[in-house]
Amino acid sequence: MSKEEVTRGTRKTFTVYITDSLGNAQDPNSCTLTLVKEGEYGYDSPLGPYTCSKVGATGYWGADILLRDTMTLGDWVAVFDWVTSVEFDSEEWSFTVVDKRRPWINKRPTPVNVKVVG
Repeated sequence: MSKEEVTRGTRKTFTVYITDSLGNAQDPNSCTLTLVKEGEYGYDSPLGPYTCSKVGATGYWGADILLRDTMTLGDWVAVFDWVTSVEFDSEEWSFTVVDKRRPWINKRPTPVNVKVVG
């Protein structure tokens, strides 16, 4: 299964579906989201924690996050942590941060009439 791609410089709503041990939907007493760079520590990792809020029916919680223009590209993990009246639990999922504003970068050879200086 491929990771979901999210574009830096945009707003993304990260969501989680919270259930008890029997699979019944439930709303937590508190819920947070932290974004962590996978495989390395960057100056912008981790991001958060962000406070989640209810985004739908019972059990659906999330956080609406602005992914900065400077966010490191590559693989990240969204880590949700929540507390109910009886337990602490968490869930995580991986995603990839991409930059779609300049999709032509490194895609085509340099035209013959362009000289690279630097």
